Amino acid sequence: MYEPIRTPSVHSPADDADFPHRSREEELDIQLAGHLAALLAVTDELGLGAAGDRIAEQVARLRGAPPAR
Repeated sequence: MYEPIRTPSVHSPADDADFPHRSREEELDIQLAGHLAALLAVTDELGLGAAGDRIAEQVARLRGAPPAR
């Protein structure tokens, strides 16, 4: 009545993937850098130079390069 599945599931993780993966910490750093970059755009628009400089330092730390301002 029921025939078993003969092919591997597409939802099973690949054991021997040959491409690099990022760690959860790296993914969170990338996401945080994006949020900080958006906040930096707002602080620049409002003319908050000192706060913008501190945010830009953190974005540069997370991304490895200073943000375009």
